[in-house]
Amino acid sequence: MDFLATLDLGQALLLWGLCAARIATAFLLLPLFSQDVVPSLVRNAIFMSLAGLAMALQGPALLQAKLPWGDAWGLLLCLGREVFIGAALGFFWALLLWAFEAAGQIIDTKIGATTAQIVDPLGGHQTSLNGALLSRLAGWVFMSSGGFMLMVGSLLDSYALLPLHGQDLTLWPGGARLFETGFGRLMALSLLIAAPALLLSWVMDMAMGLINRFAPQLNVASVASSLKSVAVVWLLWLQLAFLAEQLGGQLMQQPAALKALLLQLWR
Repeated sequence: MDFLATLDLGQALLLWGLCAARIATAFLLLPLFSQDVVPSLVRNAIFMSLAGLAMALQGPALLQAKLPWGDAWGLLLCLGREVFIGAALGFFWALLLWAFEAAGQIIDTKIGATTAQIVDPLGGHQTSLNGALLSRLAGWVFMSSGGFMLMVGSLLDSYALLPLHGQDLTLWPGGARLFETGFGRLMALSLLIAAPALLLSWVMDMAMGLINRFAPQLNVASVASSLKSVAVVWLLWLQLAFLAEQLGGQLMQQPAALKALLLQLWR
């Protein structure tokens, strides 16, 4: 990083901050990097360290770029560009984790267990019990299977495709469809994860309906929610290894998919 010697302190710090904007925005969308999970000092140290690495990877090419050093409006536009790129990358990484929590909430809505709400420190909001269980499973798989390093690699690779010193980019109007596809993928994954539990719950509802039809003196409604909760929890425990394997496979495919996505967002 000898090229930094040609910059004054203010320019070097400004360049460092611009590099950190993309990385920080992407990671802040992940539930794992909320304030309740990672202290601000540790989190900011990670962001700034990765930003320094991004500066080193771009190297002297940053000096040849025509960055608007003396133009406040130009620097603000450059910052907004970096934030938007980071938000796009972070969204497509985070949706895999959001899908698991959403699946848990769908399951709890079906079995009538949404009254038992807890505060999830990963997301900083209230969620259902199975939502918290699947959210923690997704977070554990993300960190233990190398998802964090894959995300770091995709962020650093994005500086090769869309460098800080690159020319102004034009957002392709059809790029909004990619985000629509992302939301569709989020809902599809949520329903696929929740499908076995939903099917089991519907079968139990039909069975209890038949029991109540032929034995009306039995008050099955009072125990239906409890029975479905126990059955669904056991089913989820049987699925944990399969769900972890599937999430790990999705994480491995994500870097290549994001490279193609970045090229489709901007023309």
